[in-house]
Amino acid sequence: MNELNILKELSVLYVDDDKQACESLKHILQYYFKEVFIAYNGVEALEVFENNECHFLIVDYDMPLMDGYEFLSKVREIDEEVFAIIMSSYDDKVKLKNAIKLNLLEYMTKPYELNELQGVLKNLALKVEKNGLLKVEITPECFYDKTLKQIVTNDLGEQLTSYEIKVFEYLLKNQDKIVNYDQLLDILDSTSQKSLISIIYKINSKLPSKLIQNIKDIGYIFK
Repeated sequence: MNELNILKELSVLYVDDDKQACESLKHILQYYFKEVFIAYNGVEALEVFENNECHFLIVDYDMPLMDGYEFLSKVREIDEEVFAIIMSSYDDKVKLKNAIKLNLLEYMTKPYELNELQGVLKNLALKVEKNGLLKVEITPECFYDKTLKQIVTNDLGEQLTSYEIKVFEYLLKNQDKIVNYDQLLDILDSTSQKSLISIIYKINSKLPSKLIQNIKDIGYIFK
């Protein structure tokens, strides 16, 4: 398996006041990541970060309204662990010294070559895998592997089908919330409630217990 495939489960936020650079890099990032968010200054970026799940930040240092250093400083007040790199148009020792405080994955000097970016992404993929960031704990003995699409209980993996993945990941995203029938049928692009019941039954059989519960006449909840 390509070592970068793990990034397909992640979202990235790219922040740069150069709109042409944003558009250019966005096309590249869409190849590697599940979702790409774009912001043109630190103020916009902070709003995007606070309202979306962003796993990786690529930030230009020099921007109007709020520069990259100030933006990442505010991010660190919210999240100390999110992966980030900062870029600058020239090698500046003062900026580099400031950036060290931000717990960055990398400091890049622009312009950069594609292979340099790919090197950073490989480093990111290794960090994500090492830290188990795509393994979601369900119970102390069970987790969901978002890369392999398996429910793993006591080291034994149960592979989910494509339909089971869609339903289970949506329920997992909305854990402890009631999800109505129509929402799940929309995900499946189906009108068959019978098929949905069958899918839920099969997912529950792969969990250590029936953690997906039916709420009569409404939908389901994953606890």
